[in-house]
Amino acid sequence: MSTPQRLFALVALLIGCAVVSLMAGVHWMSPADIGHAFWTPSATNVDDLLIRTTRLSRTVLAIVVGASLAMAGGILQTLTHNPLASPGILGINAGALFAVVLIATTDSLAAHLSPYAGAFAGAAIAAAIVWWLAMRRQTATPLHLILAGAALAALFGAMSQALLVIDQQGLDTVLFWLAGSVSGRSLGTVWPLLAIAVLGLLFSVPLLRDLNLLATGDTVAAAAGIHLPRLQAMAIGVIVLLAGASVAMAGNIVFIGLIVPHIARRLLGADHRRWLPGAAVIGAILALVADIMARLLIAPDEVPIGVMTALIGAPVFIGLIRRQGPARA
Repeated sequence: MSTPQRLFALVALLIGCAVVSLMAGVHWMSPADIGHAFWTPSATNVDDLLIRTTRLSRTVLAIVVGASLAMAGGILQTLTHNPLASPGILGINAGALFAVVLIATTDSLAAHLSPYAGAFAGAAIAAAIVWWLAMRRQTATPLHLILAGAALAALFGAMSQALLVIDQQGLDTVLFWLAGSVSGRSLGTVWPLLAIAVLGLLFSVPLLRDLNLLATGDTVAAAAGIHLPRLQAMAIGVIVLLAGASVAMAGNIVFIGLIVPHIARRLLGADHRRWLPGAAVIGAILALVADIMARLLIAPDEVPIGVMTALIGAPVFIGLIRRQGPARA
């Protein structure tokens, strides 16, 4: 099967998973119910309301979050030449969580600032601090970025724990971000974050050719005329948009940004213009599958999607390592 055919098959699988996501739950819907909800909806039909509000919103969120995390992970792995890199390595997750904890434990902030806005701001500020700490010197390397991100993530994690120990009432508020979830939010509530994530996906497209050169090494990329500091800054900006918005919407969803780029490279080859868009599709599929399983595993209760992605991702990643070893970015 050629690469375009594989991409087409992945898109078809994504559409199928989206339809199943609209159908799945304690009360299963039929394709006819879905068609009725979108083409001839009734304000008094409970099934129509369920599909158009609850299930549509979590399906859209899963698609956007999965695609964004996978794209962010792929760009970061190429940028740092580290096949084990993921968005959390820049302190993005820890920064978002600290902002949510700070808002939850501070009444004056909670009265004026949405946790979603606070989470995105925390993610962006954390990434900016990491960039300033690691890349302000001319001799800076991607390794400095990783080390600075790990240090800042540990610092934010410790401060978050300290705040929760002082004010344990905020723990219930942040459990959503700790476990990860795409349920319980309407599209109207998080549409600014959805727009930011979509913009991040669009802004990543012009970077794909330069990322091909960067993957061959910084020296080769510089010799080919790539301005490395500018490309690095643009890539970090895209990662912040993608991962920051995703964490703000859905919390700490792990493994998508780590394992999906490896799968995409093995399926679609080493050309970033093919495997990175493919990674976005695979990430959306994985998030949808994890959310469907989260609804059905212990129905009528739900498992957090972050738990499901870990349960799916850990054995897949171990299998990839055992079979071929980590792929090189």
